[in-house]
Amino acid sequence: MLKTINLKKAVFGIFILLIIYFSYFYQKPMLTTGEATDYAVQCLNNPPKELGIKSFNLNLDDITSGNLFIDTKSGFFNKLTNQRELSVTLKTKIGREQTVRINAYSGKCIEVTGPLN
Repeated sequence: MLKTINLKKAVFGIFILLIIYFSYFYQKPMLTTGEATDYAVQCLNNPPKELGIKSFNLNLDDITSGNLFIDTKSGFFNKLTNQRELSVTLKTKIGREQTVRINAYSGKCIEVTGPLN
């Protein structure tokens, strides 16, 4: 009898922890617009090697405007936990326009696209 009570408490405790875990990931705070723009510029200045692109050497002063779009990540677990990506479109004074997809929570660079890609 005592073992079943302890087992029920353990299962209930694990269930509560799972609810807290999923609710945290569902409502995790995203980057602000300024932070997202900073991460996008960092991604263009120091792109990850797996992207296979050259660095752009941009400053925040070179950017004339930028658009920020929030996209839902694909996949069952990502949709279950409400995971998002940010697409930041940066327009520069010299007419170059690049769209940078970053993780909405960590700022990790995922993809860089432009008019020619």
